[in-house]
Amino acid sequence: MKSLPACLAFLVWGLMVIGAGCQSEEKPAAPAAPQRTEVVIFNPSPPPVIEDNGRCWTDSVAVNRPGVWRCMRENMIFDPCFAIAHEPQRVICGADPTKGERGFVLKLTEPLPAQLPLADRSARPWLIELADGSICSAATGTMAAIEGESVRYPCTGPKLDTGGKELVYTGLLGTMYPGKLWTADQVWFTVEPNEEGLPYKLTKRQTVAIRRVWE
Repeated sequence: MKSLPACLAFLVWGLMVIGAGCQSEEKPAAPAAPQRTEVVIFNPSPPPVIEDNGRCWTDSVAVNRPGVWRCMRENMIFDPCFAIAHEPQRVICGADPTKGERGFVLKLTEPLPAQLPLADRSARPWLIELADGSICSAATGTMAAIEGESVRYPCTGPKLDTGGKELVYTGLLGTMYPGKLWTADQVWFTVEPNEEGLPYKLTKRQTVAIRRVWE
């Protein structure tokens, strides 16, 4: 028969093990690696919200296909805005399939402008979902430049841990590598203005797989 102190020690050890097991939390499973990239041609349905007094003055910078525009209401720019079939005086702005946002219908005060010929267009992604679930979207304004290449698609996370000393940004370079499974070059960088006019410092670069693209 075990001595009382030994039994107590065994009991305490058992309770500690059980307690540790109860307190542990399973980490969420990482998304399965994609085997193929899904290409989605996004055509939103008209939402119920309607805004007045807008205009579209040029093709979309974000989406490179016919029927998509860069528009303005008051001092706000919306890009992309999508044409509505048989309704040339209205477009859909603010829609985002990655967030489930339907956007709004913008009533135009002037006719839509002429678009570029189809021969001048080449398909390119507007929104990109990476294998880890991060979302990258086409920049429509000033872009960072890393080693002579534009960061065409700013991304949400993952961020690099720098101990809180500096902000680290991440995005995809403009060149896509299409195929059964698309890939792209993801970069992480900091903003460090210098006398040479090259304010962006590369921190990390790697090739990443793409789960889904919207065009």
